Amino acid sequence: MIGRPRDEKMLDAASAVFADAGFHKATMEEIAARAKTTKPTLYAHFGSKEELYRRCGERAAESLGGQLFQAYAAAADKSMEQQVRAGMVTLFDYAAAHAASFRLLFAADPVGTVAAARERLVAAATAEITLLIRDFTVRHGQERWGVSAELCASLIVGLTVEGARYALSSGSLDATSAGQFATMFTVAALRHIDPAIAAELDGRQLPPAPEGA
Repeated sequence: MIGRPRDEKMLDAASAVFADAGFHKATMEEIAARAKTTKPTLYAHFGSKEELYRRCGERAAESLGGQLFQAYAAAADKSMEQQVRAGMVTLFDYAAAHAASFRLLFAADPVGTVAAARERLVAAATAEITLLIRDFTVRHGQERWGVSAELCASLIVGLTVEGARYALSSGSLDATSAGQFATMFTVAALRHIDPAIAAELDGRQLPPAPEGA
């Protein structure tokens, strides 16, 4: 006998089907079968395939975003390595624990509402990391970075997402270890940024180096 699944169970099933097949090829029949329910039940709860897809994408973005921003806030006054690790490990761990939702949100060809949810999440994460970079540079005696901080944040977000996507698709990488590797890779890159290049991007001038330096 088919029971009455909760919305969360149906969203889990739908996320898995959408992640595997994509929006256009996914069917309500397949989603109903995965959720062990019926098409009429799906329509009663969500109204349409489009709305079900939207709910899956919004849920994934809100869940991941909530975890990321909590991690960013907790690491705000810590070392650069701790700040980088906070975001990296959070996203890698989310990808491992919620593989279908992650693959849905960061699919190569998301449609409409899911693409919009992803763009909002990426933009918000990039903005938050930009603030962390600017605060970090000021705390360490540098002039506040401008657009260079935005570029740096965008690169970090892109590296994190692509790294987690690769770790998940490989099927052989431990998410936590991969996240730690990505952390060290990013920290090494950040430590070797030439401040003069950042200043040039920002249209700033660095103070002259002390004589004999």
